[in-house]
Amino acid sequence: MIEETIARAKELRRADELDASQELLLGLLAEHPNDPLVLYEVGGSYDVLGEESQAIPYYQKAIKAGLDGEDLQECLVCLGSSHRNVGNFTEAVETLEKVVDQFPDDNSGKVFLALAYYSDGREDQAVRLLLELLLKTTNDQNILEYADPLDYYKDNLDEVWDD
Repeated sequence: MIEETIARAKELRRADELDASQELLLGLLAEHPNDPLVLYEVGGSYDVLGEESQAIPYYQKAIKAGLDGEDLQECLVCLGSSHRNVGNFTEAVETLEKVVDQFPDDNSGKVFLALAYYSDGREDQAVRLLLELLLKTTNDQNILEYADPLDYYKDNLDEVWDD
């Protein structure tokens, strides 16, 4: 029942029927107030509606309720992104660093962490992380031709050579 209702809510969301999706999920929440997946999906629904400050507590409750696996990874990314969007930059960085530590093979957390670093005034860490990710994931031969210098620059962003 829970999975079917969530699937229906996601269908409504994809059809841009956000209020109907939210209503369906809130009904499910009334029936299953401590289910981690339901809490996560309610948070996601608020997030999609642009109500990140409302989403944050649901994401946090979902994590505390035992959300795990890929759902946990996605929830942490959403939580970190929501913190960033409402100006909680320290919390965003802390959350997204957890994502990167717990799910090192998932690059989405790294991209959102770079954004959080930037918003937190750590532009050098943001650029470094994005360069690392680019060098690790790109198949673009024009970029790969410069892999060695880019790898060097990511660790020496402020270096200047005087003639």
